[in-house]
Amino acid sequence: MKKTLLLLGLLALPAIVLAQGTVNFANTSTTQLTTNSTSTPPPGQVANATGLTAPAGQYNIGLYVAPAGTVNEASFTLVTPTTLNQGAPVSNGRFNGGSSFVIPGNNGTPIAFQVRAWSVAGGATYEAATANFLYRGKSAIGSTTPATGLGIAPILFGTDVGQVGGFVLTPNIPEPSSIALGLLGLGAIALFRRRK
Repeated sequence: MKKTLLLLGLLALPAIVLAQGTVNFANTSTTQLTTNSTSTPPPGQVANATGLTAPAGQYNIGLYVAPAGTVNEASFTLVTPTTLNQGAPVSNGRFNGGSSFVIPGNNGTPIAFQVRAWSVAGGATYEAATANFLYRGKSAIGSTTPATGLGIAPILFGTDVGQVGGFVLTPNIPEPSSIALGLLGLGAIALFRRRK
């Protein structure tokens, strides 16, 4: 009996491995990532110019997923980041996270997804880069059904239904009103201290 159970377990193992949901996590020459620089541009870009994102090592690209139909961006969770241009060598503005990118725990269930990119110097996540006022950007929300078994992984970037296009990364600059409030607060503290 134990041998039979062991044999059945070993036979089921490939099916379990093949049951992982996969997607094609790479963009194309028509869905490139760009930056919209300010007076402090990213490395290799002139001030106040728009251009393609720099090659490997400058940005992280993360796939965020949620149950199908989700539209609240706060409900999406990061699958795993991949460095821009990691994998197959491609030009600026392009990345390749793999044609069989695994979404752990997914067995072919439809998902909503969003691709987010951020400056490596900003931290390990998109949220950290936003808090640190560094370059970050995100795609529209897309939808797909990950492939299982020997199925062909769906392409996330493109113009078909559910796919997303390229997007722009911009620095998260504090709003002038936030800066003004901060200065007003500092002024109030200085005035209060002076009166004492």
